[in-house]
Amino acid sequence: MASKEEDIRDGQQAKELIEHPIMTKAFNVILNEGYQQWISTKPEEKDLRETLYHQQIAALKHKQVLINTIENGTLLEKERQEKANG
Repeated sequence: MASKEEDIRDGQQAKELIEHPIMTKAFNVILNEGYQQWISTKPEEKDLRETLYHQQIAALKHKQVLINTIENGTLLEKERQEKANG
């Protein structure tokens, strides 16, 4: 189990990652291209639509893990500051 300090550090690093322009661009490209491919499928391409759907969900889950890590680190950091201030 990670210590509170490690979780705070992880949150800070996750924030740097998710806010980095290259990461933002990568998420946008993945989500936009995936959506464009999905809406361009033919009615009989059910398997392709399912594959594209799962790719979109995976990208969104990846981003959500980073967001959760940021939020956890932020809460722990606030808790630490409150204890330090009495």
